This record gives sequence, C-alpha cells and structure tokens, in this order.
Amino acid sequence: MTRPSRPPADPSANGSGGPDPGPPHTRWDRWWPAFAASASTVLVWLATPDLPWPSRLWTTFLVGVLPILLIAQARIAGQAMELPRTSIYASSAISLWILAAVTMIVAIASDFTPAGLGFARLPIPGAVGWIAAVTGLGVAVLFAARAIGVREPPIVEYLMPRTRRENIAFFGLSATAGVCEELVFRGYLIPVLDYETGSIVIAVVMSSALFGVLHAYQRPAGAVRAGILGAILAAPLLATGSILPSIIAHAAIDIIAGIWLRDRLIR
Repeated sequence: MTRPSRPPADPSANGSGGPDPGPPHTRWDRWWPAFAASASTVLVWLATPDLPWPSRLWTTFLVGVLPILLIAQARIAGQAMELPRTSIYASSAISLWILAAVTMIVAIASDFTPAGLGFARLPIPGAVGWIAAVTGLGVAVLFAARAIGVREPPIVEYLMPRTRRENIAFFGLSATAGVCEELVFRGYLIPVLDYETGSIVIAVVMSSALFGVLHAYQRPAGAVRAGILGAILAAPLLATGSILPSIIAHAAIDIIAGIWLRDRLIR
C-alpha cells in the first residue's frame, strides 16, 4: 500500500499573503501552568514562614497559584465569546464571592480583626471625599489609556452590556467586584504582604500587580492599566485604614466604564 502524498502547503497560511495561524500548540503549552504554579507555590510558602498556617496556605494560593491560573485562562478567553453575557457575569460573580468567602474564613481563622481587614468606620464627609477622588482618578486613567492608544481586545468589547437586562446584571457584577476584589487584594493581601516584607510600598506594588494579573484577559496593556487602578484604590486604605471608600469607588468605576461611558471608551 502506498502512502498518499501530502498536499502542498498553502502560502496564505505562512505569512505570504494570508493570516498567520499562530504558533502550533506543544506539550509545553499544556504543562507550563502546572510547572510554574508548583515553583511559585514553593517560593511563596518558603517566603511566608511567620504567617498563621491558614493565612500562609491562602496567601500561597493567591500569590503563587492564582496568577498562573489567570494567565493560562487569559490565553483561551476568546472562547467565552461563545457564551451569553449574562452567564459570564453570573459565573464571574460566583467565583468572586467564593474567593471573598474563603478569604474571610481564613482571616477569621488567622485572628484578623475587622479593622485589620479594612472594615473601619470613616466619617461621612471624609468617605465621600475619598470616593469622589478615587472614582474621578480611576475614570481619568481609563481615558488616559485610551488617549495613548490602548485599545480594548475583542473579549472586552463583547463583555460590555447591550440590553437593559445585561445592564442590570453588569451592575450586580460591578458591585460584587467592588466588595470581593477590595477585600481580597486590598483588605487582606496588603496587610499580609506588609507583615511579611516589612514594607508597605512593596505590599502595595505586589497586591496591585496581582490585581493587574486578575485582568490578564484584557491583554498586557489592560493588565497594566488595572494594576495602576489597583494602586489608586489602595490609597484610601493607606490614608484612613478603611477599604469602604475603595469598595464604592471600585464599583462606581466599573459601572461608569461599562454602562455610561462604554461607547466612548471602546469607540
């Protein structure tokens, strides 16, 4: 039996007249997240010997494992465009609430106080001032990124709500992100990283970088933009000891960007 000959290569598939199909998938593409997560897990575990064991385990996951999972997920984020937007909003909100719930359980088991997580009372005038300042600065960052040429990837454009039902669902997701992400990345991680590194600056930079990785699906420029927003959202906690202004400002930035200014930011 003779083996059939292979058809000639299509010149349009190798950059000589057509779209580039991209690099072929290899075994490394499948296994690098496991290798990277294993290595970073060991490093973070060894670097946090002074934390109570629940906090040490959870910090190791947040710093060593979660970023790798999010980067790997970002590489296939385009597949989400096959799903209804409301389903994506719902699954994202559930994931964030689970992340926040585990963080609260770990914090309680590690003897965190509510004030230690940033749940401190703040005078209303001061809170309103911080909310307005952080929200305004956050929206300014979005427009500045747009002005210097940052363009939203197709997945971000797809995720923007279009109907009244989607607007309501997106509003709920934005409120969820405000509460859950601020609890995890500002209220919990900044004190923990400050305790372990001995530097509040390093703690803010690390937590902001991790917050940026949370938005890896927005491509590198979008992740950097999110990291800058994370540093801005840390300001009320550093100045007042409270994350309550950050929670409200975070939700407001998402709502303003996703509902009111959506067309101007994406256009």
